[in-house]
Parts: sequence; structure tokens; C-alpha cells
Amino acid sequence: MIKYNIRIYAFTIIGLAFIVYGIIFLITQNLDSINFTKALSHISTAISVNIILWLIFIKWLWKCKIFYPWLVPFPNLSGEWEGTLLSNYKNKSLDPIPTEVKIEQNFFNIQISIKTGESTSYSTGASFDIDTERGLQRLFYSYQNTPKRSVRERSEIHYGTTLLSFDGFKISEMDGEYWTSRETTGEIELKRKNVTKQRI
Repeated sequence: MIKYNIRIYAFTIIGLAFIVYGIIFLITQNLDSINFTKALSHISTAISVNIILWLIFIKWLWKCKIFYPWLVPFPNLSGEWEGTLLSNYKNKSLDPIPTEVKIEQNFFNIQISIKTGESTSYSTGASFDIDTERGLQRLFYSYQNTPKRSVRERSEIHYGTTLLSFDGFKISEMDGEYWTSRETTGEIELKRKNVTKQRI
């Protein structure tokens, strides 16, 4: 669970609204002869501009590092990742499985897709667990795994849950473990591709 600072959000929204209104007021008014009817009409304009600014923030600006962590309490994990899986499937330790992961994230939602040589997985739900007091920075997600038809005799479609741990807000590596409905467990290690191109 993420602890949002509702007070900061409220002050930020209200403060931005006053700033936008103040700018519109100064641009459109003659301070020597204030038109109060015109001033009141600018309230709706200020609200509209404020909504547009917040939509831009939700779509793109939340990724900017200036907003971490005081306004955005979770990191931007969007992008392509690569790594390995280790599994105890069929009661034995398998060789590391090369894995490709794609994460699509916006301010409200995060989607994870995983591809290996034999299967693909898509998240069905995901949530951050960030608690600075306990020193926790983790991502939980549930997924459905669909193996290729050619291997389904030994590897059936199944569901699972993964826990990934990370540190800080400029994330280039994650690791963790997973559990499946086949009663298997495993470990996962990931590194971000093209770290220098990461935008946060």
C-alpha cells in the first residue's frame, strides 16, 4: 500500500488554482479600475486551465524527478527490462530462464508483460507497497501465464503472484520471488534496458 499525503495534494491543487487565477487576473485586469464581473468570470477559466494542467501532470509530468517523493510516492518503472527466472518446477532446480519484461505505467495504473522462450505472462492486477518507515519499496502483481501450445503437455496455463523489490526512485535493477497456482516458486532478477535513456 502507498501512503499518499492528502494534505500535500490538497495544498498543491488549491495553490495551483490560486496561482492560475492570479495570473489571469493580472493579465486581463486594469488594477486602477477593477471589473468585478469580469474577475468573477475568470474563475471558470482558471478552473478549466487547472484541470488541463492536472491532466498533463497525470499523463506526462508525474515522471519528472522534481515531483519525487513529495508529490509522487512511487517510481517510474515504465520501459523494457531483461533478466532471468529460477524455478523449482517439478521439484527440481532448472537452469536460469532468460526473460524479457515490458512495463507500461501511468499515474494510476501499471501493467506488466513477461516473455520467455516458452510462454508469455500478463498482469491482472498490480500495486506498490512503499513504506519508508519500514524500509519497504516493493511491487506486487498477479498474472496469467500462457505457455506455447507445443509445451502445454508439460507446462499448463497457470496463475501466479510476483513480488519485486527495488531501492530509491531511479530504478535500474529489481529482484524478488514468485508463487504460482502449480504450487511452484521461483526467483526473478531484472535489469532495465537502456538505463541512460530512462526518463524520470
